[in-house]
Amino acid sequence: ECFTLFKDIIYPIVQGWHKFDPATQEHTSDLDWSKISFTEEQAGKFAEYVVSTRVRAARNIAGLALPAGSSKEERLEVEKVLKQAFASLPAELQGTYFPLGDLTAEQEEKLQTGGFLFQKPGPMQLLGAAGAGRSWPEGRGIFKNDTNTVLSWCNEEDQC
Repeated sequence: ECFTLFKDIIYPIVQGWHKFDPATQEHTSDLDWSKISFTEEQAGKFAEYVVSTRVRAARNIAGLALPAGSSKEERLEVEKVLKQAFASLPAELQGTYFPLGDLTAEQEEKLQTGGFLFQKPGPMQLLGAAGAGRSWPEGRGIFKNDTNTVLSWCNEEDQC
């Protein structure tokens, strides 16, 4: 609703920044990785220089507020839904969900050292000031597989 309500402000920004006119064009997404093609030269450079890469996809669950505006009960519901989703991943992606409140000192150190752990938003940060840290750490956690190729944060900035 906000995007439509404030389109006179938002559309020119989107058009100027992305060279995309939301008034006349329709955005399409194609997340099928098998359609990615490299030239031989690009593939060589990729193999030579890329050690790892990160794709960030933030999602929210219909009917549940994002963390800054959610209640403790909503965060726990998001956590429940995500744990079910993680459990249904194919075998090669299976892993462990670590609720932040249940981490041992050793688990916390290992996740922190690997750069996988997110921190409680401080009161001087935008998310903290917006209330994203309420009831910390309940309803928050991290899912990762053993090979560290799949990682998902639960109730950090977004729901997942």
